[in-house]
Amino acid sequence: MESGTLARFEEITRCAAEVQDALISLLSEKRLSIPELATEVPAAKGFSVIATANTRDRGVNDMSAALKRRFNVVVLPTPATLEAEVEIVRKRVRELGANLELKAAPPAEDAVAQVITVFRELRGGQTLDGKNKLKVPSGVLSTAEAISVLVNGMALAGNFGTGEVSAHDLAAGLQGAIVKDEEKDKVVWQEYLSNVLKKRGADWRPLFTACAEHNQ
Repeated sequence: MESGTLARFEEITRCAAEVQDALISLLSEKRLSIPELATEVPAAKGFSVIATANTRDRGVNDMSAALKRRFNVVVLPTPATLEAEVEIVRKRVRELGANLELKAAPPAEDAVAQVITVFRELRGGQTLDGKNKLKVPSGVLSTAEAISVLVNGMALAGNFGTGEVSAHDLAAGLQGAIVKDEEKDKVVWQEYLSNVLKKRGADWRPLFTACAEHNQ
């Protein structure tokens, strides 16, 4: 505020309600009251707040209507095509792998495409060809979570595997991302494995086998 620059507020729906309430007056008046010191701090020209939240995840405290009115809301949709999402994920996985100095090579393009396919189908409630309707799990299954699954696979492969991301490395991350509610999501995941993944042929067989073992 004092420097007149932008402030980025990550996951605003996961902060305490008291913090959200304090933001209302802060954004309206551009002044921060400090009752304990009997003073106010004015914001310098240029100060603004950029807040982020996942629209598929209500978080801990949903934003009030009063707080929402003080933001210009921009909704970023999920990538329109499988190819676009794969490209985004591949790029980000390579960057994170380099930044974290992971010991494994980035996953193969086919592995990335398979993870994204699983996410898009369960997220949309149908297979990509539109032939089969699917139950939707309770998890978010966002692009960011797909990135997390693949980076987690690199970490497992680098520290406990051969240095190349295998189906077993990916299956562990998929299980955690999809099965949030043990009672409901495990059934959804099992039906997807049996009715979709199992029937996809030899290219998908390693991933199906590894996922089926994790979901027992």
